[in-house]
Amino acid sequence: MTKIEKSLMVGRGRWIADFTESFRDFRLNDVTFNAFVRGNTRMKGFVLSRVFSATVNPNYSVACFMMSAETVRDFDRKFLGRLLQAVRSCMKENEMRWAWLIILSAKSTDALKKLVESLKDQFIGVALVDVDSGSIVHSDSYIGKQVKRFIKI
Repeated sequence: MTKIEKSLMVGRGRWIADFTESFRDFRLNDVTFNAFVRGNTRMKGFVLSRVFSATVNPNYSVACFMMSAETVRDFDRKFLGRLLQAVRSCMKENEMRWAWLIILSAKSTDALKKLVESLKDQFIGVALVDVDSGSIVHSDSYIGKQVKRFIKI
């Protein structure tokens, strides 16, 4: 989890957003996420980068929620629905444009993989990361497909 967090804040994640804040054990409604990283799409840099960013790039608030499947007794469709609802409420409350939900698992089942692949929410990208093999299964949305490019395991 720390590796993904670092990858977002100072690694490849910097290409998509400027993730500036990170929280551990972030409680949202009735769900506690292991990690929460937020930022915005307005990049910082030297003078030319800032001018380009200010004139061309929109300034959207974005976030990444991380959850370890092993911390939950029954990780099923119902629990995933609760996670997605908590993410949606946070997005609405903080006027976020999009968010990633990354689920880390050492033993991901085929049913969970199919469930993640079937999600089509265009504002929340969901990824199931198998920490043993390093494989990533993502939701069928543009935001979901981008997770593979920007996180490093």
